[in-house]
Amino acid sequence: MTSTMRATSGMLGVALAVTLGMAAALPATAAPAPPRTEKASVAPDGTDGNAPSRGPSLSADGRRLAFVSHADNLVAGDTDGAADAFVRDLTTGTTRRAGGSVDGSVDDVALSGNGRYLAFSVIDPGDGLSHIWVEDLRTGAVQRIEDTVAPGYDAGRRPAISADGRYVAFVAERSAPAEGEDRWGRVYRVDRTTGKAVRISQVPAGGERKTAATNPSISADGKRVGYQFFVPHPASGDWSDAYVRDVPSGELIQADRAPDGLTSDGQTEFPQISADGRYAVFDSLDSRLTPGDTNQGHNVFVRDLKTGALRRIDAGDPAAFTAYPQLSADNRHLAFASADPGDTNRTTRAYVRDLRTGRTTLASPDAQGGPNDQSVSAPVIDRDGRTIAFGSSSPDLVPGDTYDTSHIYVRHLG
Repeated sequence: MTSTMRATSGMLGVALAVTLGMAAALPATAAPAPPRTEKASVAPDGTDGNAPSRGPSLSADGRRLAFVSHADNLVAGDTDGAADAFVRDLTTGTTRRAGGSVDGSVDDVALSGNGRYLAFSVIDPGDGLSHIWVEDLRTGAVQRIEDTVAPGYDAGRRPAISADGRYVAFVAERSAPAEGEDRWGRVYRVDRTTGKAVRISQVPAGGERKTAATNPSISADGKRVGYQFFVPHPASGDWSDAYVRDVPSGELIQADRAPDGLTSDGQTEFPQISADGRYAVFDSLDSRLTPGDTNQGHNVFVRDLKTGALRRIDAGDPAAFTAYPQLSADNRHLAFASADPGDTNRTTRAYVRDLRTGRTTLASPDAQGGPNDQSVSAPVIDRDGRTIAFGSSSPDLVPGDTYDTSHIYVRHLG
């Protein structure tokens, strides 16, 4: 071996030794955090909110949580005596009241995916109507969304907001009784930058004129809006369906259409459009959407709007119903509620299904890891399926808890 080769070999040996030494010195990989549940509707000192809370909405990263509460002890100086919108930072554990410059009682909230904008509806004490507002949580600027989008449709409810806060979809309602199609409410999308309003919902050809649209949802880019279209006060049968409007093209897609040749035999409710606009999820009593649907109850379905494929989501026990679905932004995780078929109280519990592996996780366990004993509201989920939020009056979801009123809970799945 030449001197050059011996020198090179020596340097390689030193480098290898240093590398091995560095590897040995690296700390062990930290174990993943175990799943845990926290109560979010609490005062700064950790005590419970002193009145009911409801209607959670999560930012895409799962850090910020918005909800509605009648409690007046969640922040200092809450003396308006009305339901307010609150936003909690789940990392720092701090809560702020939003929309404080708007008079009235808050009805619904929707947090943008980036966590910066909050859309909310407020019942104005002056005219008694509900109107839509958006607050920039960074600057505090508040903007009223023009809700007189058509003559007579001068009240707004149930906002949904795009990821960047530019587009807001909502239900426009009439302030006074009137005749005509969808007189009970229609869905619009407003561009907050240009002020342009687009009518989203549409009465099907030959359809019932005394109809209404509700439960809007919006894709992350604001280009697609989903909604529920129904006939109020039905007797039975297929009185409600799920639709998706592609705004750029104008295409209207019925997401719960039964296979060719079959007539739907039950209603569809609570549709949600996926963040990328490709999928629509909903629950339906229609037994003809997929083969083998024999549980005589609601089931969650996932419709691929590109291919048309339809997938039924059964509970662990196929006899149980599934309802109130929401899809994570990665399209992999589905949050939903379900109740055991033998439970006479029909207690709903929150679950998360990994659509890739089929694994189902109880997202509302009690403090001992068992099933909750009081029902939960429709769960919401972050983009990665790691954080779930829901409302419940259950007294056993966190250690040492007792029943006082309904609260907002967050489950960190780890």
